[in-house]
Amino acid sequence: MKRKRDPDLKEFRFHYHYDDSLGFSDKYFMAQNFDEAKEMFEYACCKRHLHPHLDKVEKWNRWKASWEKVSNSHNHLN
Repeated sequence: MKRKRDPDLKEFRFHYHYDDSLGFSDKYFMAQNFDEAKEMFEYACCKRHLHPHLDKVEKWNRWKASWEKVSNSHNHLN
């Protein structure tokens, strides 16, 4: 019997900062799509009662070995 193949995971990078921070930070998530990665980022922030200002979201293109901006990220959450 042939095993069903799991969907490919993609790496997403959330580039953000806080009001009182001097620089930016990054959080990385492996997800099937942007919406799933966004849910993970929102959960991580909510769990720690953080309110980041999102600068950009990028997805790793393994064929080009570079980060590509996610066009539907709209630089905000929710």
